[in-house]
Amino acid sequence: MIKDKLNQFEADWAAMPQVEKEQLNKLNGKTILISGHTLARCLCYALIYQSEQKGRGIRVIYAGDCGDFYPECTRSEYFSSVSYDSLKELNKVDYLIHTGFCQEKSEHFPSDFAEEVRRVNLLAEFADRRGVQTVLLSDSRVYGKGRPNRVYSENEYAPLQNTEELTFDNQLLRTIESLWHCRQKGAGFSLTTLRTGIVLGACSGIKTPLDGALKAVAEGRSYSLTNGKKLSYVYLTDVFRAIVYTLCGVLRGNQTYNVVGLNGTASAGTVSAILHDVYGEQARLSLTEGDEENACAISGGKIINDGCPPAIDMATALELCMMSYLPDTSDIQLPNTHDGRLSAIQKMQLSYLLEVDRICKKHNIKYFLGGGTLLGAIRHHGFIPWDDDSDIMMLREDYDKFARIAQSELPAGMTFQSGKTDRNCFYEFHKLRVEDTVFASELAKNHTKINVGIAFDIFCHDKTANSWTGQKLHLAMTLFTRALVLNKWNHRKADNGSRLQSAVTNFFVKVFPLRFSFFLMNHTISFFKRKKNAKYLYDGMGRNVYNGCFDAGILDEVIYKDFEGYPLPVPKRYDEYLRFLYGDYMELAPLSTRLGCHEILLCDIGKYDNL
Repeated sequence: MIKDKLNQFEADWAAMPQVEKEQLNKLNGKTILISGHTLARCLCYALIYQSEQKGRGIRVIYAGDCGDFYPECTRSEYFSSVSYDSLKELNKVDYLIHTGFCQEKSEHFPSDFAEEVRRVNLLAEFADRRGVQTVLLSDSRVYGKGRPNRVYSENEYAPLQNTEELTFDNQLLRTIESLWHCRQKGAGFSLTTLRTGIVLGACSGIKTPLDGALKAVAEGRSYSLTNGKKLSYVYLTDVFRAIVYTLCGVLRGNQTYNVVGLNGTASAGTVSAILHDVYGEQARLSLTEGDEENACAISGGKIINDGCPPAIDMATALELCMMSYLPDTSDIQLPNTHDGRLSAIQKMQLSYLLEVDRICKKHNIKYFLGGGTLLGAIRHHGFIPWDDDSDIMMLREDYDKFARIAQSELPAGMTFQSGKTDRNCFYEFHKLRVEDTVFASELAKNHTKINVGIAFDIFCHDKTANSWTGQKLHLAMTLFTRALVLNKWNHRKADNGSRLQSAVTNFFVKVFPLRFSFFLMNHTISFFKRKKNAKYLYDGMGRNVYNGCFDAGILDEVIYKDFEGYPLPVPKRYDEYLRFLYGDYMELAPLSTRLGCHEILLCDIGKYDNL
């Protein structure tokens, strides 16, 4: 299997953790023809990984010689190859992706030029004959040698003062694009062009002007960066994200889009500053004046406006690439996240847990560590090293009992938050908050009237129907009523991929008062709370609602596991529960997601900063 060959950096971008599951699901069972060089090879690995590890059944056909591929890839049941001259023998192909000369450089101008043109003509003939939706990748060199301080949009090109300013790379990229566009206009198949910034990808094999600097930082050596004009960068996963969004119809056909990372346009001086901020004196970088790159800064406004914003920022991309150059990558210690506050935040969270444990013991309330906190207890004997929150779970009777007594039992400085104690709060679940702190995510940033202090989440696992039909109806009503509340509360329109369902949801969002929708949601989640012989439970309050229901007996018995040196309760059948939630839960999350598992917009931990 391809997973056994990929290292943790390759597995990270192959897992595409920043691409939404609902979009990837649309590729299930599809056949994709891929052509190109290094970037094409990486895309093949990613799609095969999705089929083998996620069960998507995507079949990859690579056009050309796959001699540089891992043997594990070529032996996969989801992979095959074909010569360009044999393309006409292919039958069913759903999509064609040509990465062409994107991010490549050549030392053999005449032969490479001729071969790339030949490939385009054969691929375009195939796309024409089969009517295949096609994605072409190009890069920012197509704009020419950009002027300083200029950022180029899709229909702008740097003016040529003389022919020497248009290099072989510029000419070939423009030729490839022109050939494709001419063939598309003559034939009518759908063609979307994605022009990338400089693609950063740890262990991807893609060459960039920052490779020398990143390797030097990893080894603690001095290095000089050429500080010319600003350039645009993008991490490999965001390129995959743009490709998937194109295939799934989020991005429009017969359009050209620039693909840039989050805060991805930067000078060499900015790159140096980012690395120095993270790695301190280990980043011994100096700057020299010059302008060696033919690439330029490009605008990503169009692709963002059409619904495909980037997910990985420049700092994360640089950290991933730098870490891949470390002499020993077997036990990577991630840079401290949350601006150096993570250790203090976790100590605060532990104090929450111990207070909850005290209260629950005093009042004979059964609870369990839940979600990532349960996973941390089993896999790390404490917090997941990069996690910044805590979760517990209860059954309905204990959940309601805890809500009645919590505020009177909590110590000074801690507040119990629910829809009853905070009239501006409409979360599905209860929280504990630390007073005089701020910890606001994207969801909370616009809700200035509610307490957004450091939070501790309390979830209820409710009973559901015993029949399959009843469970499906209960789940559907839960998702519907949750959508009513969250969309009304956050002043947004529902868009779940179905026009009819979204229209119905948006109608009731407009008609129902928020307080009524909140009541309806809570009543729906707890609808079966008086059911005597319930065999199944579900997580109607959290993201695990999409996993469906599970055997109620899993939460019957409590055992204790070490968590940061304290014995805390977990389900006796924790292995079944964690497999239900995460599958192979002992496998670490993709590396890029560990650099900051929650997107925190505002963080102020006040007097707790010295913990």
